[in-house]
Amino acid sequence: MENHQVQTKWSQFISLIIVFFFWGFVAASNDILIPVFKKYFVLTQVQSQLVAWAFYAAYFIGSVIFFLVSLKSDVLQKFGYKKTLSFGLVISAIGAFLFVPAATMASFPFFLTALFIVGLGFSVQQIVANPLAIKMGSASTGAHRLTLAGGVNSLGTTIGPIIVGIALFGMGNKTDSAPRDKNLTKTEIVQNNFTDLKKELDKNKIELATLSTSETAVLNKSEADIDANLAQINTALSELQNKSDAELVPYISKFDTVKKAATSIVYPREFVKTHLSLVKKPFIVLGIAFLLVAVFMLFAKIDDPAKEEEALLTEESEKFSILKYPQLALGMLAIFIYVGVEVSIVSNLPALLHTHEFGNILENNIAPFISLYWGSLMIGRWNGGVNVFNTSKSTNMLLKFIVPFVAFAIILGANYLSGKDVSAFYIYPIWIVIFILMSFWGGKNAGKTLMLFGFAGIVMMVLGLVWPDKDIAKYFFISGGLFCSIMWPSIFDLAIAGLGKNTGKASSFLVMMILGGGIIPLIQGYICDFDLTNPNGILGITYTHFSYVIPIICFLYLAFYGFITPKILKKQGVVLVESESSAH
Repeated sequence: MENHQVQTKWSQFISLIIVFFFWGFVAASNDILIPVFKKYFVLTQVQSQLVAWAFYAAYFIGSVIFFLVSLKSDVLQKFGYKKTLSFGLVISAIGAFLFVPAATMASFPFFLTALFIVGLGFSVQQIVANPLAIKMGSASTGAHRLTLAGGVNSLGTTIGPIIVGIALFGMGNKTDSAPRDKNLTKTEIVQNNFTDLKKELDKNKIELATLSTSETAVLNKSEADIDANLAQINTALSELQNKSDAELVPYISKFDTVKKAATSIVYPREFVKTHLSLVKKPFIVLGIAFLLVAVFMLFAKIDDPAKEEEALLTEESEKFSILKYPQLALGMLAIFIYVGVEVSIVSNLPALLHTHEFGNILENNIAPFISLYWGSLMIGRWNGGVNVFNTSKSTNMLLKFIVPFVAFAIILGANYLSGKDVSAFYIYPIWIVIFILMSFWGGKNAGKTLMLFGFAGIVMMVLGLVWPDKDIAKYFFISGGLFCSIMWPSIFDLAIAGLGKNTGKASSFLVMMILGGGIIPLIQGYICDFDLTNPNGILGITYTHFSYVIPIICFLYLAFYGFITPKILKKQGVVLVESESSAH
């Protein structure tokens, strides 16, 4: 066929995938902003998840608006891919620049508005960039280009948390971020937790003493609250000098009580503004980058795909109904749940790592774990991206083992260069090997792959809940990124199978379901907040830890969708074409 002779327009395609990098950079950076906003705006966990909600709700609303406008006039045919993509970039630039007044005003609603506008721009870019990537060359290699673009997107998700973390907290301290010494006694661990909290409160007290603010009452209350907490900490540290491990239970409970009180201190607005001003710089740079790429896109030699005359609607498409295609109806829910669980695992990870049982890791040391989670998606997608290259079967198999570890090395290197200790991550190749072996088992069969990875996600979440060593348990949760990494194309392939001329319409409905990334984290965050009123937790663990039952339910549905949809399609006489993985 003629399509197979079309060469990939690499010079054009490389400029396009910069946009994919931006999507990943911002989406993953949100997970650093969540604990920061939670701390300085004194938010509950469910309130902090409004960050994810604002960003992903924008995808839904933007897609709906685009769909409604397209009913009257085909936007892409009228304005072209380049202009539409540039328009989306300009919208995102406006949202990025709004971070400056949001930080100046120290307004959480303003920050949410800014993120929402960034997400609106991304929704336009998402609608344009995906089909444009596919059409930049032969149709037969379109999925491979999308895979490669997805790999670049995942590079953005890996680097984003590191860059924003440096902007907010400075370069890391390898001693401060080193894993807990296994030789420490339980008493020493509790003492260190109290000491770390004391250091943070002492630092805040010094800042407040030099603060110029008209909020005298708030300032006095903040200082009084800090003094009260420091007094309890000093008493506990003094008493712990003579305590054995067997006498620790009341002190662990006391630490949790003091930490909750410390995180509930309301600081003067000027204090909050000072700390949030650090958010400005990365988003100013991001806004400028959006504008530069928008201008570049307008003037670059990127050919719009040939304009196609719209075919007259057939009687079948006039009567298009989602319910007529169960694979699509179930697939919309699958996309909703997939994006939701992908975001929810990591959005609530800072709260989990901040608990006593998971090491009381503070905000300035969260970035490496966020980076490892999103980097896990990069590992999985680069594994699938090996199929982009025309290699022999033996070389392909070898690359599928080598490339994931190259991606892992990039994660380690980026975190190391940011000043963080990464020795705790050396155990993670165990999960990478499990993923690689399962990817061979699933092969190119979308249903089988989705079912296997859904069950793998269930197993990992369950093990994360019950594993006694919490230094290991957290990696079971983080490995959720590996098993989410190639779910998007599997779901998409199954959902649009057999839809014929209704495929485009179905795709727009599927993109709308990205909304799940804003809803499911709220549900998990709601469960986390039971710790505020029930400090004893449930089943011997905190509610924040227990909240990871939500991903279990999500993975269960995804496994079910992978199992049932091929059977539905078989009844319709639809034969699935095995395809390579692409990525969202």
